[in-house]
Parts: sequence; C-alpha cells; structure tokens
Amino acid sequence: MKQLKILYGYRSACVKNATGIPVFVKSIFEELKKNEDIQLRITGCFMEYVPKRPYLIFRFIPLFYYSLYLPLKLILGKYDFYIENDYFFIPLWKPKRTKVITVVYDIGLILFDNIQTKKITKSWRWKFIRSMKNSDIIVTISQSSKKDIQDYLHSIGMKDKPIYCMYCDAQLVVPTVDKMEETLKKYSIQNDYFLFLGTLEPRKNPLNMIKAFHVFKKSDSKDTKFVFAGGKGWLYDEVLQYIKDHHLEDEVIFTGYVSEEEKYFLLKQAAAFVFLSIYEGFGIPPLEALKLGTPVLLSDIPVFKELFEDSVWYATENDIKDISYKMNEIMMNTQPKDAAKVIEKFSWEKSANILMGIINKEVKQ
Repeated sequence: MKQLKILYGYRSACVKNATGIPVFVKSIFEELKKNEDIQLRITGCFMEYVPKRPYLIFRFIPLFYYSLYLPLKLILGKYDFYIENDYFFIPLWKPKRTKVITVVYDIGLILFDNIQTKKITKSWRWKFIRSMKNSDIIVTISQSSKKDIQDYLHSIGMKDKPIYCMYCDAQLVVPTVDKMEETLKKYSIQNDYFLFLGTLEPRKNPLNMIKAFHVFKKSDSKDTKFVFAGGKGWLYDEVLQYIKDHHLEDEVIFTGYVSEEEKYFLLKQAAAFVFLSIYEGFGIPPLEALKLGTPVLLSDIPVFKELFEDSVWYATENDIKDISYKMNEIMMNTQPKDAAKVIEKFSWEKSANILMGIINKEVKQ
C-alpha cells in the first residue's frame, strides 16, 4: 500500500515556552510520526523566527508564506493531506490534490466581542471565514466546541463541512529532584493558596476570580493567598486596578511564566486549582491539576461539564457569591472527588488514532 504524504503545520509548536495549542500540536505530531503508513513532514517553523517588526519586509514574509509558499509546497511535494494547526489556511489558491484538515480549537472570537482587542477580533473573524471555505475537514477538541462551530458554519451557509472531535491530554513533566520548598520560596508563597495557571486575559475571567477571592478573604482564617502563574496577556488593567483599590497586593501573587517543573510543584501543593473561564474549547490546566490529585473549581460552562463530569467543583462564572462559597466549600472539604474515570478518557495516542481514522475514511471515499 502506498504511503500517504502528510504535511503538518508545526509553526506554533516551535515556541520556547509551549503551553496550550503548542502542546497539542507537538503532542499529536509525536504520536503521528510513530505511524509507518504515512510520510509525515512539518512546515512553518521558520515563521516563529521572523522578527515582529513593523517594517514592510517583515510584514510581507507571513503574507508570502501563507498565500504562495505553502500552496506551492503542497503542489510540488504532491501531498495527500495538509493539517493546519493554526486556524487559518488562506492561500491564493487551494491545491486540488491535497485534502486540507483544519484544527479549530474554539471560536471564542466569533462568539464574544470583548475577549480581545477590536482590531484582532475583526481580523480573526475575516480570516476564519476564508479558512473555513478552503478547508475540506474540520477537527476540534470537544463536543461542545464542535456544536459551536457547526452552528456558526450553518448560520453562514456552510452546512457541508464535516466536523470531527478529538480530545487533548495533559502531559506533565515529573521533576527528578524535589524542589517544592525552593519553588515556593522563589515566589514568596508561605501559606495555603488557590492557583490559576494560564495567560491573564478576559476569557479566563480573572476579575471575577479576584472579586470572589476578596469576598472569601473576609471569612478566611488561614491567610490564604491567590497565585496567578503565567504571563500577562491583554486587557487585564482592570484586574490590577481592583487589586490596588481593595489593598490586595499582599494577598495576590503574580509569578509570571513558570517552568514545567515549577508548574508541577505549584499544582501539586495548591489547596485548589481555580479556572473560571467564560469560554474554552478544552481546558488542559484543570486536567493537569486532576492528575496530581489537586481539588479543582471550574466555571459551570458546557465544555467543562462534558470533559470533567463530577470530578470537580463548579461555580457560575459571573456569580461572585457562588464562586466565593465554593472556595470556602473546597477549603473545608477533606473528601476528594474521584477523578480516575475522567482521566482515562484522555490520551494523545487515542486522539492521534482518531485523526488517522478521519484521514483513512477520506482516502476510502
């Protein structure tokens, strides 16, 4: 049997501090390359090293890559499939021979107007529609996200796009040396703490987390802190202002980016992991916390109910009293929830097998 030639979009996995989408892209690739029935090649890594400068030449390079270089590479390489992992496949023309599989993690920028800047939101929506027109198959990372994508595509007249779902997994790096005390000391953590892990941005709902924590502190006898681990993304000034106005500077700790080993220790030691997103396509950080036996508090949104079932606590993401109540409940509850059955649902190997099943189905048609 002739080997299928697959070109795999690897650009986002070339970043140094890989989290979220880069982890997905890298992990699925590592599983796919074990398959001896395919010829797998990557593309896009050099794009990560294009300087982010306003000069015309640097603005032209991405345009040249996506519109000309990529379709030519697919044609000259005689690829059977191209897997686009960064949402957007927008060439000047679509190669007829190649089936395009586009991975869409979520459509938060379609459903919400206020989770990014207006400029980025407008540009994203325009590119997304073009990309969907150029895609033969769409893959996403939860049934909840699949429904959102399906409903949206139907609303704009694209009812014939096949959409499939495959889950993510959490891939924790287990430290070889116990540096728990060293990590906590580095970030001046001396008490029990709630932990949030991720980029500080509107969709992660940081302001309501802080407001609920402020209410929680009024009845807290353990001097519990709130640790935010991860980079500061965008539109977070209101969060910092609230902390300043309510004198919470000594109660909230921002670590900035943490290494994989530090993340492991912070997750392991946390009194609870708090992740109250208003919208997600999946949610790798909560799964990481569950794998380490840490109690998890999530927003009561469909995707989390689908993924994590009854293995976590839930709160309404915009209800400050409900969130603070659940914080208290977790701190007083000594009986952990059973997460074993939920954790078994997720595997990079299973997801890669689903992707190969989709590809093989297309070949047979």
